[in-house]
Amino acid sequence: MCDIKALLVILSVSLTNALPISPINNKLTPFFLQQVNLIESPHSPSLDGQLLNQAYLDLLPVDRLLYTYYQNANISVEGIEPLGGWESPYSDIRGVFLAFYLQASAKAYLAYNDTHQLAKAYYLVEQLYRVQQILNESGFLAAWPSEHLRKLERLEKVWAPIYCYEKLLRGLSDMSTLTGLTLAGTMMHDMLEYLYAWVDHCIKTYSISHWQAMIFSTTDYEYGGISDFLYEQYGLTGDRRFFWMGQQFEDGQFLGALSLNADFLTGLHANSHVPPVLGGGRRYAVTGEPEYRAILENFYSIVWKNHTYSTGGSNGGNGSVGFYQQEHYSDANLLSQTLWNNNQEFCVQYNMLKVIRVLIEWTGDVEYANAYERVFVNSIWGTQDPSEPGHMLYSYPLGANVSKPTSVGGGIGFGSQFDSFWCCYTTAIDQWTKMSDSIYFFDNQSGVASVYVNMFVASDLNWYAQEHVLIRQMTAFPRETTTIFTLTTSIDAVALNIYIRVPSWIVSDESWIEINDIRQHIELIPSTYVLLPITQWKTNDRIVYNMAMRLHAEPINDNPNLVSILFGPIVLGGLTANAKSLPRDMNLIRKIYTTIQEPIQFEATALDNSTFRLLPLYEIVNQTYTVYFPVG
Repeated sequence: MCDIKALLVILSVSLTNALPISPINNKLTPFFLQQVNLIESPHSPSLDGQLLNQAYLDLLPVDRLLYTYYQNANISVEGIEPLGGWESPYSDIRGVFLAFYLQASAKAYLAYNDTHQLAKAYYLVEQLYRVQQILNESGFLAAWPSEHLRKLERLEKVWAPIYCYEKLLRGLSDMSTLTGLTLAGTMMHDMLEYLYAWVDHCIKTYSISHWQAMIFSTTDYEYGGISDFLYEQYGLTGDRRFFWMGQQFEDGQFLGALSLNADFLTGLHANSHVPPVLGGGRRYAVTGEPEYRAILENFYSIVWKNHTYSTGGSNGGNGSVGFYQQEHYSDANLLSQTLWNNNQEFCVQYNMLKVIRVLIEWTGDVEYANAYERVFVNSIWGTQDPSEPGHMLYSYPLGANVSKPTSVGGGIGFGSQFDSFWCCYTTAIDQWTKMSDSIYFFDNQSGVASVYVNMFVASDLNWYAQEHVLIRQMTAFPRETTTIFTLTTSIDAVALNIYIRVPSWIVSDESWIEINDIRQHIELIPSTYVLLPITQWKTNDRIVYNMAMRLHAEPINDNPNLVSILFGPIVLGGLTANAKSLPRDMNLIRKIYTTIQEPIQFEATALDNSTFRLLPLYEIVNQTYTVYFPVG
């Protein structure tokens, strides 16, 4: 404990001068969104979800999104129907969905050139500028009055004003940097000036303990990714005020414990604590301070080993271990007692993907690419009701006799188009817009350009401008075990190293790679990257990669006799109301023949000789299912 207290002092100290900007050298670099496009395939949950999400963004009226901003500025809202749920005029966090709407719109423009969506976002920014000018509060802008910050100062209960403010800063920043809208950049700058004046006032007026109670108390811990954003701005501008502000939003006790690799996550609200970790990672990326790298690396390791289900998701469950667990981390290595109808809040998985992506960039370690896939295919896919746009999950049920429509206490299930707007709606519209952002990475450090294939999703990688090559990946994974890469070059031959991930789940002796119809003598070792033996590529060169998958059982982390069943990386749900006991031999589960147009299906025979079907969790929409089964 003494060490943690000492580190608390180190991490909380307010420096007169910011540390010098010293960017680190990442092992891998992601491609820009405009370079990777999802393409049609016989089966693509990523593209299907992206299209459904875009349809939702298209149907939302701009005047209803602006209602609470207009109301805050005393602009007439006559004839406009307010949105419901967390965007209602009575919600403390109203206006956050619009902030994410801006983020998603900027990314939609890059990812698939959606100029219609961009035009809506431009109009929203123009109207927000109008609101900002009418408010006339030194740059302040929100859908709620600045009195919320005064309440925070008085330690009165108010829901997450810093979180709300940061999300709008990020939305305007994305509109500025990703679409070139200078007005958005000006508005963001003015908002930052207001924030600096407010933080400076608070630090000069109140004691450190009072400030910490304001920001880090259990009633208002959700201050979002404000430190991440501020350190990013410091790296971009060199303005020392941003570094200083970022420090004020660092919880020294939480970050200090992580830097020492101590797991005290039990009972903490999960999604409140992931963004500050990302802030620590951003600080390391800007300054190179090793303790901040350790914070992010240790956090991932602790969550992944001690608090993560087979789906890659973490947090949430029932109250059987002594405290209310919904949205919170359970006791380390006690997950078997947490299975219920409200496991793994979507926002947490959205933010964990960000953590894992940072680790992929820093290290190029295939372990993190495996983890990214596990979360992506089990905790992102399957979180929308495909019947129509705008129906998304808050939490993902992982218990016995559960269903998505009745997930979360009270049977909330899938949300509605105009009356939900939970935090998991905000992160969902952003995530589903950027589904192509981590399929490929690259590096040029060896003198020869190298591309890394991390995900098996039908997509085009356009690297013409830099390396004269386009790579098309065509696959219906996981309904089929092969993925085919076809190259097109703008010059006679392109020098390029191609690394393809060999997943942890691959059946090596049944898998293979062909290049231009010639089977390659390549050893496919699980959890590695394989470097293809050709470095000069031409138009119509073709790579066929067959990744054999098998059924396997994965025990929950505190009970070797309670398992989930996976096919490759895909967690299966059993269409049964009971967690029936199964034989240990997974070969006794029979695969049912299906076409590529049908879900993968298996039939299990329980020890009581009853049978039931197993389907990928992401394919299950309305049926009742069970995820973990005892084996004997």
